[in-house]
Amino acid sequence: MLVCLWVSQTARVTADNALRFFVCLDYANQGEAQRNSAWYLVNVIFTLPAVILAPFNGAVANSLPKSSVVRWTAFYGFVVMAAFALLQSQWITCWALISIGSAIYGPTRYAMLPAASVDTTWSLPRINSFIEMGTFTAILVGMILIIGTDLQTMLVLDRWNAAIVLVFALNAVAWLTLLPVGFPSDVHRSEPPMQAIRGFFTDLAAIWREREARICLIGLAAKRGMVIGMSGAMLAILFSDQGLKLSDVAEITCWVAAGVAIGSLGAGIQKHPRRVLGLAPIGGVGFTIGMFYAASGEKPDVWFCALIGVAAGLINVPLASTYQAVVPADARGNAMSVRNLADYVCATVAGIGLFLLGRYAGFGAKHQLLLIASISLAGTVAGWWIFRREIFENIIEVVFLVMYRFRVAGPGLGKIPLKGPVLVIANHSSWMDPIWLAKVLPRTIKPMMTSLFFDPWMLRWAMVYIADAIRVDVSNFRRDVPELQLAIKALDEGKCVVLFPEGRLRRTEAQPIKLFGQGAWHILHERPNTPVVVFWIEGGWGSFCSYFNGPPTKKKSFDIARLISIGVAEPVIVPPEILADLLLTRQYLMDLCGDTRKHLGLAPVIPPHSEVDEKDG
Repeated sequence: MLVCLWVSQTARVTADNALRFFVCLDYANQGEAQRNSAWYLVNVIFTLPAVILAPFNGAVANSLPKSSVVRWTAFYGFVVMAAFALLQSQWITCWALISIGSAIYGPTRYAMLPAASVDTTWSLPRINSFIEMGTFTAILVGMILIIGTDLQTMLVLDRWNAAIVLVFALNAVAWLTLLPVGFPSDVHRSEPPMQAIRGFFTDLAAIWREREARICLIGLAAKRGMVIGMSGAMLAILFSDQGLKLSDVAEITCWVAAGVAIGSLGAGIQKHPRRVLGLAPIGGVGFTIGMFYAASGEKPDVWFCALIGVAAGLINVPLASTYQAVVPADARGNAMSVRNLADYVCATVAGIGLFLLGRYAGFGAKHQLLLIASISLAGTVAGWWIFRREIFENIIEVVFLVMYRFRVAGPGLGKIPLKGPVLVIANHSSWMDPIWLAKVLPRTIKPMMTSLFFDPWMLRWAMVYIADAIRVDVSNFRRDVPELQLAIKALDEGKCVVLFPEGRLRRTEAQPIKLFGQGAWHILHERPNTPVVVFWIEGGWGSFCSYFNGPPTKKKSFDIARLISIGVAEPVIVPPEILADLLLTRQYLMDLCGDTRKHLGLAPVIPPHSEVDEKDG
């Protein structure tokens, strides 16, 4: 079904962009005034339904089954093209009607992707990469099919008819390939029409209050606004002396679209739903460099167009997939319409603002591009700080490509809550355990780290500002344990806390797990309904950072392609009757941890059920 959705999306976008240039050329051929305004008029017509009808678009996508909505809007596009193909005139009107359907089809299609991710087990970044790559490849193909190599020959009657047949056929493909599409995990909020429209504004406020959704929404809209502003300024530079040439516009747009397709595909290599955000600031660097180059006034060549496109793809996929993931499941239709609205409003504001600066403040095209480049630079710097952890984890992951191979198994895969409080516990045999868990956990973790790692000056900054760790003082006996209150506070804030209840690294071959400490019980006693996800990490013992045959990193070979196997149990709520007893809770969690080995094909470990354990060595 995902392939059918991709084919439909590709066909629909190809059709829309082919029709866009067809209508633009048809209108431009009516006279000099029309030629100078054709490109802007066609784009304004496409934008208006997404802005003016946003509450209606969101209500439709949110209150009806999304698979039905995309099928009917695709069928609507097919009927409109059939009618105007017979009429052979009024192509501006045709484009306006198609734009209304696209304003509903686009947000609904993206609102389906989180459900597609659940049902296909593809990560959301990878699905967005797949879809966006198809979208911008379709834009590229649509332009090539309509523009061809010689725009002058487009006025020949049979070429016009061939173009219409092509657009009609693509709309037919877009509709027919949607017939089998449907994702059981998709949810919609059945509401009466007026309540559904009011729900758009309620969901808009809720989305804005969600920090991650707000950041992604602002980033996506700002990117769209800067691209529109750049396009207008570049057109002014290119055509100030020689007049507007749509062939030049098409060529530049083709190279940019090709770059976005490549950038989107590249972003999909990182399938982790959180770490993918680390690619957005990297895309911002490329985008900023491209903007400053454009401000130099040089005519854009292939590398510039491709760079802008690749950078936009690296920005778009991470922000879009994160936005889709963090909005409420029953508000995705409204959320995608909000995104569409924000994109086009920002693009409109950018276009009008730059026009006014040019008209009344003497801001020429080069100055406009310099302003856009400066805004891009500021946004990129902010992105490097906001997503500093994700950037760092991506760097670590590149190192891991040489050091480790990962295998993950168990019924907990795909069932770890993506939002809300979660307590993660695991066995502890290597210094690298928190980093290994961070790789497989589909959310940002807040690890509890001993003062041995937290206090050294060369690590403290990273522990505070990168890992966001909770400091655990190393001591055999303490009356005050402030780290437990910090862990409870983190859970109250809906974070994912990682705890190694053994309290120290594994020391011997004979004892793979030692008696759990009291920390997990104290935390769960204060928050008894917190989901607990238990992991077993196999392969850490014997690694470069373990106590195997001596202290970590001492007299050991560096890890090269070492297999790290991680078993994941289903999330559990510790039963109240168990949680009522300290020792019983510790034994219960140890049993769960030892039993999780079976998901890796290993015999379960029988933990030491004794209130007094061996002294730390």
